[in-house]
Amino acid sequence: MAKEPISKISLSRDEVSALVAQFGFPLPLAETAVLFGGYSGTSIKVVSETGERAVLKVCHGYSAEDAEAQAAIAVHARAHGFAHACTALPVAGGGARHTVALPGVDATPAMLLSWVEGVSADKVVAAGAVSPAAVLRSLGAGLAGLHSVPVDAAAARALRPLERGGACDVAKHLSGEIHRTLAASPHARDHAFFPFYERQLGLLRAAMATEGLPRGLLHGDPFLDNALVSAADGSLAGWVDLEDVAVGPTLFDVACCACAACFRADNALDLRRLRALLSGYVSVRPLAAAERSAFVSFMKATMLCNCAWRFKNFNLDHREIEACRDAHVELQQRILALEDDFTLAAI
Repeated sequence: MAKEPISKISLSRDEVSALVAQFGFPLPLAETAVLFGGYSGTSIKVVSETGERAVLKVCHGYSAEDAEAQAAIAVHARAHGFAHACTALPVAGGGARHTVALPGVDATPAMLLSWVEGVSADKVVAAGAVSPAAVLRSLGAGLAGLHSVPVDAAAARALRPLERGGACDVAKHLSGEIHRTLAASPHARDHAFFPFYERQLGLLRAAMATEGLPRGLLHGDPFLDNALVSAADGSLAGWVDLEDVAVGPTLFDVACCACAACFRADNALDLRRLRALLSGYVSVRPLAAAERSAFVSFMKATMLCNCAWRFKNFNLDHREIEACRDAHVELQQRILALEDDFTLAAI
């Protein structure tokens, strides 16, 4: 399911200029353009008359603290040599601050992100000029590079852990917040999805409690439309969309990417794509024994996070979008398919 090309806010050229000026971005602007996106942000491409480019990201529904937590992880990754991602630019004269507030009573935070030149990986795969395997190998290596960024004890204390946010809101599943929300809604508790969710929630919690899993920086939502690649050869240009970055079990990212990118149009798992993703990954960083053992469990867990998001978003929060009411079914079917004795040894 592709992201809807929507925007939650409309800003004039003057308003955009006033915001980016706070980051020291050169004015006047030659171009502003709203980029495609989802429900958690409005992304606006900005181009100066001298050719500099960046993305103004308006962070809907996030506090300034949330947005700063996202920025801190991106900055940490870039500072430690990981170049395959956009990063947050500092506020001019703002010390360690990377966000500004939109004018208005809700003070929605906005950040300025470095520009990444590339094409959305889902579009490159759909176009067919580059093999899906080439794209998946590149994405696997890119995730492994991110996961190889050192996170020492000081960084682990300073950066947002998965248990406090990010990573497809898995913390809200672990705490029971999503379950309580679904149970309180007549649109959910009487729906066939609810008993399915309850059964899978126990498995998610068991997977996340797996001992011995390496931890590191996570993109948190490595779907194809959150990666930009070269249209010529599928090589990774960079990961974008920072909302779900966190520190946590690195297996979360690998499993999430497998769920998002390794199923065919008929919703069957494509082992060739999965092999390509994992071969790219282990060319940079080997999977630990605990990660191999828990891989399928994490695939189901990460899919449940995204499946529940779709259900909640279109059956509770945005019921007016009737065409998407069953958007969760695609991922629900994938979870059920993985219960048929599939193991990582199968590839």
